[in-house]
Amino acid sequence: MNEAAELDLQGLVRRYGSTVAVARMDLAVAKGELVALLGPSGCGKTTTLRMVAGFVDPSEGRILLRGRDITRVPAHKRDMGMVFQSYALFPHLSVADNIAFGLHRRGVAKAEVAQRVARMVALLKLDGLEARLPRQLSGGQQQRVAVGRALVINPAVVLLDEPFSNLDALLREGTRIELRRLQTELGLTTLFVTHDQAEAMAISDRIAVMNQGRLEQLGTPREVYERPATRFVAGFIGRANLFEAKPGAGGGLVSEDGIPLDAAGGAATYVLRPERVTLVAEPADGANAVSGTVEVLSFLGNGVQAVLRLPGGRALLVEGAAALADRFRPGAAATARWTPADLTAIPQV
Repeated sequence: MNEAAELDLQGLVRRYGSTVAVARMDLAVAKGELVALLGPSGCGKTTTLRMVAGFVDPSEGRILLRGRDITRVPAHKRDMGMVFQSYALFPHLSVADNIAFGLHRRGVAKAEVAQRVARMVALLKLDGLEARLPRQLSGGQQQRVAVGRALVINPAVVLLDEPFSNLDALLREGTRIELRRLQTELGLTTLFVTHDQAEAMAISDRIAVMNQGRLEQLGTPREVYERPATRFVAGFIGRANLFEAKPGAGGGLVSEDGIPLDAAGGAATYVLRPERVTLVAEPADGANAVSGTVEVLSFLGNGVQAVLRLPGGRALLVEGAAALADRFRPGAAATARWTPADLTAIPQV
């Protein structure tokens, strides 16, 4: 048992017949920490969250909350607040009554209910909306009501299941910043499910990257981005150029498509992030340089993304400052360069 963990998942397994949805999940979440379960659809992240919430029974393993085994404890007795993807607000109840629902279920005195609801309304900037029904609210306002209902009971752990997926991009970004502010301010222990890499990177203390039911890597956003533990993590977190380096005929290393590489790790799989690549007009010379044709230039607001098509067919991703678009046009010849330090070896697992 992890003594420092607020929430401790030990060897969690969930099978559906012969299908293993979650395989041996071990994860300890510290008090006040926000951990994201990140991965593609079907990777087991929501099933893991539902086991923690008590909606799905594990096939094997234990769930500990503050050192207490709650694996078989009913969902309503787990001291957890959950925000669903659909928000699941009661359509016939007002904003104030939706937020107060869990307090009434717990038999909290009327005066204290009013006090706690008022505080949550102020924290979530819902002032003036207390009497409205869910259908009279915007998507962002509904999301905040759902968060308020989860937090007002002062849960030991907050569970978030894709809470921003129904919001437009601008509102989603603003709302997740507000949620992170609130989570930090209140010191909430939080487990957060998302398939959005940028979202997980932006607000998490640590990210648990899942693939096909397994935990591939657990680390800070910077760790999983800069030092991916597997090829899957390298390709799923952000954008990546991947090289399979092997000894070349004349010595040194070459990629699988013949690009000369200079790397400290020897034969291995390497990840090269697009922002570490420099695009120049001069021809390629030596290792860690390759020439090709600029196929696409995309303006991203804060910079430019280019696709350099190489003679062997590889599409090399490059990201740089907006001035990149002033120097190159689609169809132009260009050379991509990088240094040995820009290549990160992926551990062989």
